Amino acid sequence: MLAAVCLGGWYLAGDSALSTSLRRHLPRSVRKFFTPKPSTSPRMANLPNLYLWAWERPEDLQFLSNRKVGVAFLAKTISLAPPLAATPPKSGAAMDPPFFASVRVQVRPRLQPLRINPGTPLMAVVRIESVRGAFPDSYSIQTAPATTLSQQDLSAFAAEIANASQITGVTALQIDFDATLSEHALYRDLLIEVRKLLPPDFPLSITALASWCIGDRWLDQLPPGTIDEAVPMLFRMGQGTLEVTHYLANGNTFTVSVCTTSLGLSTDEPFSRGILSGETEVGFDSKQTRVYIFSPKAWDSDAANPLLKGLETWHEK
Repeated sequence: MLAAVCLGGWYLAGDSALSTSLRRHLPRSVRKFFTPKPSTSPRMANLPNLYLWAWERPEDLQFLSNRKVGVAFLAKTISLAPPLAATPPKSGAAMDPPFFASVRVQVRPRLQPLRINPGTPLMAVVRIESVRGAFPDSYSIQTAPATTLSQQDLSAFAAEIANASQITGVTALQIDFDATLSEHALYRDLLIEVRKLLPPDFPLSITALASWCIGDRWLDQLPPGTIDEAVPMLFRMGQGTLEVTHYLANGNTFTVSVCTTSLGLSTDEPFSRGILSGETEVGFDSKQTRVYIFSPKAWDSDAANPLLKGLETWHEK
């Protein structure tokens, strides 16, 4: 009997789709013993447990008066698009060498002002945007073949991302890329390459679709230590909104370990507001959870201070 109990517990603690499904039907008090235990990366240990996202717009965050709140600001956007049809240069005109051999790339640095107090913890965010057809043969009606780049292109891509870590005052780097299924292989290779270019102790965060943290386990294929956290984005979730909110509201936690130490929330969606106010409970360890908050409009003290007070209480639970 004991052997059967131990075997059943081992199976429920496993990562198969069936064991994950079975765990959902257990009582909440029992379920917590079979969910991944959050383990904060040592690289993230000295970072704040709360960050405000500052997107591409004028932001004045000088009302943040202590170092317990960081700012994750959009530092640059890298856009990928299909190559243009080859056209010969006009007489006497020089052609710029392509960033990639087969992909058009546009790098847009942050153009809007960001005002902060000296000493505010800063995380540079690099946004990657790709359009359908950016990579040859990367999309198909019936299949989703892996997208790859040459090593030269991959190295150039990674270097463009990693150099955001050298911005004055930046102590961490975050990549924001809603990679499609066919782009997972590319993203995996890119993250490995970016990690090689960063100092050994430099924190690397990524944002993550909630589906990556529940059923689509491609992040588990990364070598250990490649990234330090994957921030589940619990807003703008589209068709999966009801499924994800129901899953979390019932006390479930994400099954991918790098997704269990942080949350991405927004000020303008009910589910996020419920978590921020403490009215909606989710199965995260409040003391070990880093929270990132997005606002659809520029931050000001009137909007931010109630959130900061509420999250301060939440982190002290």
